[in-house]
Amino acid sequence: SGLKEFYPPQADAIDKGALEGKNLLLSVPTAAGKTLIAELCMIKALVENRGRCLYIVPLKAMASEKYEDFKERYGSLGVKVGFATGDLDSDDKYLNRYHILIATAEKVDSLLRAKSAWLINSLGVVVLDEIHFINDNSRGPTLEILTTRIRQLNPSAQILGLSATVQNAEELAGWLKAELVKSTWRPIPLKEGVYYNELIR
Repeated sequence: SGLKEFYPPQADAIDKGALEGKNLLLSVPTAAGKTLIAELCMIKALVENRGRCLYIVPLKAMASEKYEDFKERYGSLGVKVGFATGDLDSDDKYLNRYHILIATAEKVDSLLRAKSAWLINSLGVVVLDEIHFINDNSRGPTLEILTTRIRQLNPSAQILGLSATVQNAEELAGWLKAELVKSTWRPIPLKEGVYYNELIR
């Protein structure tokens, strides 16, 4: 990808064991490199044959976006990327062919309820993107329950929580038994101003 060095939060994540299978919660601003750390952990797990990777997102649009991105980036390496949405209870065994499965929390919940042993037993890395949705009134309980069940059913799977806006990072990291990577560093500084008459003041 032409990257020469890690951003400071990424270097912190590496130092805290991201590539050694440690659970991590990354509370880092947008565009500061959270997804790259998740990708490195997933690819390392696949190279070492430590099982499939599950990338959980809160929205179907995000699932589609990540699917296209990962497929373009890793398809040429022989990595099979799939995505699944919907909440119909089915074990969907055809999903077993994918190395990286991108899915909504509702879909993963339905797979677990369908007792999809092919999924849970083979997990190497689980990424919880936008983990702050755990506080959402409608989607939060599903995400919390499926995270708990994954940790119970496969405690060896590496859990990575990603968020730019989580408020209780220390508490959430403790719940996940994860190292916390917390940073306010941004690649592009934010500026505040008022836009008026085609100028920002």
